[in-house]
Amino acid sequence: MEQHQEQQQQQQVDGSDDDNGMDGTEEERYTQDGESKQDSVIHRNRKRRVRMQMRRHMPPYYKLPSDVKLKGQLVKKPGRSQEKISKLDWEREHDWSLSLTAAFAFTDSLTYGACGHEPIALNLTSWNILIKACCYRGAIWRAMEILEETMPKNGIEPDEVSYNTILAALARLGDKDFLRELLTTMTNKGLKVDKYTIQAVVDGHLNAGDISGAITIVQDMFNQHQTLPPYTSHLKIIEFALGNNLIFEAKRQVYFIQQLWKWEPNSTTEGGDVHIHYGDRSSGPVDLQQIMYLTKNNPKLSKRSLQQLFEYFGEELLEEDFF
Repeated sequence: MEQHQEQQQQQQVDGSDDDNGMDGTEEERYTQDGESKQDSVIHRNRKRRVRMQMRRHMPPYYKLPSDVKLKGQLVKKPGRSQEKISKLDWEREHDWSLSLTAAFAFTDSLTYGACGHEPIALNLTSWNILIKACCYRGAIWRAMEILEETMPKNGIEPDEVSYNTILAALARLGDKDFLRELLTTMTNKGLKVDKYTIQAVVDGHLNAGDISGAITIVQDMFNQHQTLPPYTSHLKIIEFALGNNLIFEAKRQVYFIQQLWKWEPNSTTEGGDVHIHYGDRSSGPVDLQQIMYLTKNNPKLSKRSLQQLFEYFGEELLEEDFF
């Protein structure tokens, strides 16, 4: 027995009995991107492929603003009587969220000068903080009330942060219908669509299981507003597609990324400002050049990184998949 234990210890020291079946020299062979060749083979030849199990049911209807709107904003409290109540009135109740109640009470004390000071008028940042507090406590209708009624009454126009905060909350619920409606309202008011806007809309579609819709959103937003989500959104779309065995959709997103690699702007100088032309559209955001440069040179979106991502899910991204 002691002799057998000594042989096992000697094997572990020499590296001849590694858990992954690799010897010392093979374990040191890494690709340029940091992944070992053995790991790449293991990903492609694993018996069980990595798959994602999507949730088959949505949250209760009273949590989804689009469903509440269809029911006239009247809901039944869970575990209570059958009497219906307005969702906004329910969110205003003290027992909805003690922290949210305290936040609004402190806000009222500031605006009324209840602590012996002069009344303090809230600015845009203060209202955006309240909107964020409502969103994180699940009070979406109260956040919408601030956005659509309270802020305009106080002479303050909501900005991109105001809308993006609510869009992110709707994305966590997977309420893509209300997301699109609010996004339309935002663009109709002339507010700029930025990367956080697109990220929220993409996350909302992915959380609802609409992977194809998420890919289309990214492409449409780039064509219409000339902006892109963070690079993590591209990877998340591919992961969701591969995890749900939607290989064609994953390759569709890879094809779009390749189009970004090929993108070359035509820059002209007019009056000292750099104007960038994309197709038949002309705009002046120098930010677009920075966005495209960072996207095209992001190592996480390189050809080898995308191939490794496919290999992790047991799929292959072949040379013919690139142009």
